[in-house]
Amino acid sequence: MIGLSAAALAWTAAPAVAQEKPLEALISTCVDCHGANGIGLEPDMPHLNGQPEALLINMMDAFRNGARPPKVRIHREIPAADVAPLAKHYSLQKAVRPKSAANAELVARGEQLHLKHCSDCHLDNGRDSDKEAPLVAGQSLPYLIDQMKAFTAGERKFPFLMDGAYSNLAETDLIAISHFYAAQDQTAPQTGRKRRR
Repeated sequence: MIGLSAAALAWTAAPAVAQEKPLEALISTCVDCHGANGIGLEPDMPHLNGQPEALLINMMDAFRNGARPPKVRIHREIPAADVAPLAKHYSLQKAVRPKSAANAELVARGEQLHLKHCSDCHLDNGRDSDKEAPLVAGQSLPYLIDQMKAFTAGERKFPFLMDGAYSNLAETDLIAISHFYAAQDQTAPQTGRKRRR
């Protein structure tokens, strides 16, 4: 009897193990805008599929702590415990991003600017990344343009290294770069250029 009581006491004193949320519950606040597969459902919504996990964690943490102004209130309300599993889920999604209608002249101009200013971090025309840069190939054109304008207006701070790379670029240059990335086939063959670590 004493042994049984001691065992029962030990069991009740054991710390509770956090219950993992089912995937459906985890992404329930995200699917209306980003879908279950990370493809934005509206033109100005970013595609999250395949983004580096650390980048998504940093982005969600920035929304939660106010370092980056959230587009919608729900970004500030993401539970801290949900950040890492949400980032992992969307980083593993392999859905193909839909093509954006881009301006051919701006794409050509954007390519030259990409090669000069962006290709060190946004590798393989934006299909790969170095230094946790976002994968921008096939990203939504309206979203890319909105973000570029937010940078130039001072609403968003340029991430590490972008401030130097973009310091002398006009908004029209950034829009051209947006057209270039939006026009890229997300699944085109890799160029073979490896990321640096």
